[in-house]
Amino acid sequence: MNFYQIIRPLIFKIEPETAHNLAIKFLKFNPCFPQVKEYENLNQKLLNLDFKNPIGMAAGFDKNVQVARNLSKFGFGFVECGTVTPLAQSGNDKPRIFRLEEDKAIINRLGFNNLGEINFAENLFKTASEKNDNLILGANIGKNKDTEDAVSDYLKLMDGLYSPASYITINISSPNTKNLRDLQKEDQLDLFLSEIMQKKSQLKKLYNREVPILLKIAPDLTPDEQEQIAATVLKNQIDGVIISNTTISRDLNLKSKYASETGGLSGTPLLKKSNEVLQNFYKLTGGKIPLIGVGGIASAADAYEKIKNGASLVQIYSAFIYEGFGLVERIKKDLSELVKKDGFKNVSQAVGISCK
Repeated sequence: MNFYQIIRPLIFKIEPETAHNLAIKFLKFNPCFPQVKEYENLNQKLLNLDFKNPIGMAAGFDKNVQVARNLSKFGFGFVECGTVTPLAQSGNDKPRIFRLEEDKAIINRLGFNNLGEINFAENLFKTASEKNDNLILGANIGKNKDTEDAVSDYLKLMDGLYSPASYITINISSPNTKNLRDLQKEDQLDLFLSEIMQKKSQLKKLYNREVPILLKIAPDLTPDEQEQIAATVLKNQIDGVIISNTTISRDLNLKSKYASETGGLSGTPLLKKSNEVLQNFYKLTGGKIPLIGVGGIASAADAYEKIKNGASLVQIYSAFIYEGFGLVERIKKDLSELVKKDGFKNVSQAVGISCK
């Protein structure tokens, strides 16, 4: 049993959102980190970026880029911050985070609570410039709750964050902002992504810099919707897709008393559902664009399953609540061994092998 397993019962006596805020403060002011090791067979060059390993921190933990560099010291290959909106907003009413301990899951209905673009950009610039160590920093962007012209919020955020970000994730799949997921619909998505990529083209010329644009989608899409989105992504030359956000489905044999709470469900119960969408997307896109697998990863075996289902990279969040950040190094070590065991020289050779 590791140290986190010993103290976890004490942490779980604290209300979830309070515990999260305390974790952010701890990471800010108590920089005590484990020894980390990189494995040559986990290195990849993707999206014009050099990833030391494929294990990333998903958006949602460091919403305001307060502790991204300290998070990276736990051995992450990349850290995604946000979701940020142009204006600061408080999000939905509390309580809005629930631990489903029996299911090793989380339900949240936060609603893009964050300090806004100005604060985010300032912190992102500062973090990106602190050290020349090739820290890969993603910026996950969304719209304000009351914005009617959604694309205007995304374009504004691209203007402000294109320069400091390693990549930008377009989040149109959170279930906690009313009507946000409607942007995934066929009649809206093509025009929306066309405007996003036109903005990227302008910013690329302005800064003489290539910043990949990724799209984060929901796990609750029908097969027809997945096919339509994949075609639209390819048509608009989106650089990559993150699969997936949290689910609104509750047909997952949940045991916790909080199972009926509204919001997005993440954690172990999401693994199978997100993997199905991931595998479908890899097939629908013909492996032409990088996919990032998210949802339910709690071990190297889970991460490797996503890679074999088409993910070039993976992201984790909920599992850290149950396992602690030492999980990153355990996954890297075991994943490196799994890659070797299958006779691959590099993890990239395993991408999509279950889809062929």
